[in-house]
Amino acid sequence: MRRGRRAGIAILVGLCGIAIVAGARLSWISHRGARPASGITGTSVTGLLTWSYRPCHTFVQSFSFAVIVAGVLVFLGGLLASRLIAGVFSFLALAAAGLWIGLIASHYSGVDLPASDLRIGAWLTVGGGIVGLAASSFLRRRRI
Repeated sequence: MRRGRRAGIAILVGLCGIAIVAGARLSWISHRGARPASGITGTSVTGLLTWSYRPCHTFVQSFSFAVIVAGVLVFLGGLLASRLIAGVFSFLALAAAGLWIGLIASHYSGVDLPASDLRIGAWLTVGGGIVGLAASSFLRRRRI
């Protein structure tokens, strides 16, 4: 049995990849107390892996670059109707968003982080990851 591509779902997954990429470039949290308003472009990937908030000076070393790569691969997974590529990289973008939000919440532990402090960049990345992960399982259907 061959599997047919579902064009509408593929477009939706592609749009999720675009939302993830756009979210990586925008601001993620608003200013509150000692916590400055920021996005993920200034956070180092190695700092996140060692669970310490370290700024980076080049875009390629930033956490934003890693999320952009994941978003581009989600887009390509939708374009190629690959459940594996779209699903894995949607999950990685969603996990990356959760890790960064957790790092900021632990680094500025004296300042609370309610959902109302999250800005459009965080919502685009989290929403794109959730919808892309859910929709990736419907990319192909069985042909009889």
